[in-house]
Amino acid sequence: MPLGLQCLHDASQGAGREEQLVDIVAVRDVHQDPLETWTHPRSGTNWLRDFLPQDLRVGRVLVYGYDAPASALFAEDAPETIQRMAESFVQELRADRHLAGTLRRPIVFICHGFGGVLVKKSLVYASTRTAPKVTHLWDRYVSTFAIVFLSKSARHQVGALFRIAGDKADLQMPRLVDSDFAPLVNQFHLFFFWEELPTRLGPRSALLVDHKSAAPKLDNTETAGIHATHADMCKFASKSTSDYRTVLAALAMYCEKAPSIIARRWRRAEVALKQLRMGEAEEMGGGFEFEVNTEQPSQSQDIQSREITHFYIPEETTPTFVGRQDLLTTLHTTLFPDNRPTTRPGRKAFVVFGMGGSGKTELCCKFATDNKHEYTAVFTIRAASPETIKESYCTIGQLGGFEPTESAGRHFLMQQKEPWLLIIDNADDRSIKLSRLFPASGSAHILVTTRVRDFSQEGTLGSLELNGLKEAEALQLLLTKADIPQPLDLSTTKTAIRIAKELGYLALALIQAGTSVYRGVCELSGYLEIHSVAWRRQRKQQKSELPSDPITDVIEVVYSTFDISLGVLEQYDSVQSQDATELLRMIAFFHFKSIPLELFSRAVSAREAGPVGGLSSKSWTASLVDGLWRRLEPPAPLPGFLKTPDREVGMQRIRFALADLQSLSFIHLNGKYISLHPLIHSWARDSLTTSQGPLWDSIALHTIMRSISLPPDSETKKDGEFHRDILPHLETCLSITGNPLSSDMLAASRGWLRVSLIFRPTLFILIRDQIRMHAKPGWVYAERGHFEKAAIHLQMVRDMLGKLAGEEDEKTMSATLGLAGVLWGLGRLEEGVRLGSLVVDTRKRIYGLNDERTLGAMNRLGQSYWLNGQYIEALALQETTWKGMKDVLGDSHPSTLEALDNYGVTLGAWHRFQESHDAHQFVLAARRAALGPTHLDTITTQSNLAMALLGLGRSDDALTGMTEVYEQRQKQLDKEHPWTLWALSYLCKIHIHIGNLAQAEALLTQSLEAAT
Repeated sequence: MPLGLQCLHDASQGAGREEQLVDIVAVRDVHQDPLETWTHPRSGTNWLRDFLPQDLRVGRVLVYGYDAPASALFAEDAPETIQRMAESFVQELRADRHLAGTLRRPIVFICHGFGGVLVKKSLVYASTRTAPKVTHLWDRYVSTFAIVFLSKSARHQVGALFRIAGDKADLQMPRLVDSDFAPLVNQFHLFFFWEELPTRLGPRSALLVDHKSAAPKLDNTETAGIHATHADMCKFASKSTSDYRTVLAALAMYCEKAPSIIARRWRRAEVALKQLRMGEAEEMGGGFEFEVNTEQPSQSQDIQSREITHFYIPEETTPTFVGRQDLLTTLHTTLFPDNRPTTRPGRKAFVVFGMGGSGKTELCCKFATDNKHEYTAVFTIRAASPETIKESYCTIGQLGGFEPTESAGRHFLMQQKEPWLLIIDNADDRSIKLSRLFPASGSAHILVTTRVRDFSQEGTLGSLELNGLKEAEALQLLLTKADIPQPLDLSTTKTAIRIAKELGYLALALIQAGTSVYRGVCELSGYLEIHSVAWRRQRKQQKSELPSDPITDVIEVVYSTFDISLGVLEQYDSVQSQDATELLRMIAFFHFKSIPLELFSRAVSAREAGPVGGLSSKSWTASLVDGLWRRLEPPAPLPGFLKTPDREVGMQRIRFALADLQSLSFIHLNGKYISLHPLIHSWARDSLTTSQGPLWDSIALHTIMRSISLPPDSETKKDGEFHRDILPHLETCLSITGNPLSSDMLAASRGWLRVSLIFRPTLFILIRDQIRMHAKPGWVYAERGHFEKAAIHLQMVRDMLGKLAGEEDEKTMSATLGLAGVLWGLGRLEEGVRLGSLVVDTRKRIYGLNDERTLGAMNRLGQSYWLNGQYIEALALQETTWKGMKDVLGDSHPSTLEALDNYGVTLGAWHRFQESHDAHQFVLAARRAALGPTHLDTITTQSNLAMALLGLGRSDDALTGMTEVYEQRQKQLDKEHPWTLWALSYLCKIHIHIGNLAQAEALLTQSLEAAT
């Protein structure tokens, strides 16, 4: 398949009036050849090459081919991929036109399918190339006169390409490109053609792109149908066909008008560029054109040269942000009086308060974006709950190169140079001590957004209440989202004013209303009637609750706008619309901020264990029993896209659902995370009936649980980052659901449970799932260091497994060892040792002393003895364990090496340093050979060896080895991980032994600052 630009016709040579010629550039769809796309299969005629130059005098006819499979449009990096394609297209066409000497010749694009997306994206990119060194790329934007769209890349086309049965597949990127292209629409002549014949798809036929998608309703555009299928609508067998003649007539008109109009456009563009360059020269003049305050020259100079190091705001500012200029000016003059940072001593906080949906967060993000050149850094604390506050500090700590912990984040903020900006967003919980979130130093400018009016007292620099937009601003936002171009007639203006007034001029409600009109739910003139119906339905649902008040009335009005948008999804009887609706209902029971997309990809990939394998050891009849249990097992409460057996199809369905929700302004996609506005989050939950609420909470919880892997399938480092991301969502679900195991079930005796299982076999499946629902949160809490919460869940797991399967069941003993480890983390060492001893005794009795499972439990118990200071018991048990493992598993088995390493540590506690050294030396050599020098297990052995070397008096060798350990753990586990701090304490101990007291003090001081 040829790639890049190919010239099919060139009439430039010998042209008498070259300025009257036009270049035609044709761009194919995905999965097509750049030549065959335009070639009729039976006649073999390529109409761009064989017909068009004979019927129309054009300069050149070019076709463009690119390398991009359709699957690339569904990948997570699709926006970046299409952006790169667009930039390459701009550069290639510019180079071709430059070498041909036709840079200012008018361009008419002909696009088929996805080719239209690529052309629009390239024009968006070219329109921004006005900086001095890239102005040459602006010529694409200035020279383009018209675009002919032969269908477009939209809903049905993608579904057909991927054979998604019954799914009206949607595509996120084309829709996003449309929103970027919207401001440029009036710059070009547009002609939209749609297919009139269905495409055969197996046993059925369908239009790949329907009329509404292919020919959107836009002013000053032309539309027509072509009597062909989607694939054949860009191929013409002869000049006499009606379809060819319609396309030819449009191109002829464009070629006639384009030269004079593009020439005038270039003259205006040259003037605009000249003015732009003059303005930039004035800005670079260092203040010659502006009054300079000579009393503080150094401070003024510092502001001009300031470079921002971190820009972490609640959400990206949307291109459609309108209005609020008076409030933005108020914020700037308050924080920068006389255009310099305020020198007022003490805390510098400003509070923005108002009801949900008024645009508080958007206002602060806009201020931060407009003024980021004034700050050295911008950070955000999401203050909706204690969990999101902690996670925000973790993120900030990670930005600073520390471990993602709350203390690290606070420490990093203390190191910032003034002035820097801190946005405390969604501080809506009255129980939160807002002042505790303010940095101790006075170097920060602080913006707080809240619904709580009382918090306005925390604004040392002032506060403002955010209500609805001004009428003109509200109209601009509504009409921009509805994609209704200027100028407006009187009727449209009056209708828009009535809608804005009805919605209380609230930004969020206006966005939803405009989106509904844009999506074709209704015309602007019919919106109020639909909204009235939705509002009455809301009132009917709420009639049994407390009497309304002004705030409640406004919220009901806003909720009604959301209901209309939801109706857009529900009116389509398709898999995709159902997926989007289900996804919205489910994430209503997560926290509304930063829902990781990885949660869904893991849930799609996961497959739960069989019904028997989770509780007891299998016998030779296990396969038969499994089959019987599966017949009794009810389907898991999961959304439809998680029930599909094909992972790729499941992921595609999720992407399509996300694209629908984003297009309706229900969610924000920010890289790898989803967020909802708090008011949308509340509405999505409140709109459910009393029977639907518990169902979707259960579905949300089961989805999170499905994304969590239990040992041994869990990968500690990779899963640790994921567990950090899902923790606030897990806790939100659990706070609503409560304890999966009822109090009666927990109090039931083992005998009662056994008898009940005989008469109610499905009870076994129910209890098994509930046990798993405790085991997974217990594992996540333990891994993240929330030992108290982990102990509660793991204790329930152990108790129920003991009742159902018995204390001697292997799963019960594994749960007991897990609980013992958590108790050690809580400092309850004696309880941990007691539980470990029970498992060792049980396994000895069942499996014998020389079984790998028994020896594994003995190894962990021996380590617990050492941690608890029981060195006599530890030495005897670990020596027996190591020798037993060596006999059963061999010298080089990983379990044998672990046991010998632990034994060596205990030998060091007995001051038997040479024996300890020899043990660690042997393990280190084996682990380096098998795992590599930087594996965490290898590093652990190197740490143990360093302490043995210190005991032998080889301080320099000990220092070298422990320094490497500390550096590797900082690199792999972050600076505040317990293992890293453990290495730090050993390193300081070595420094003190050598006499490097200052070095030891410096290391400890640095660690304490980050931890407090």
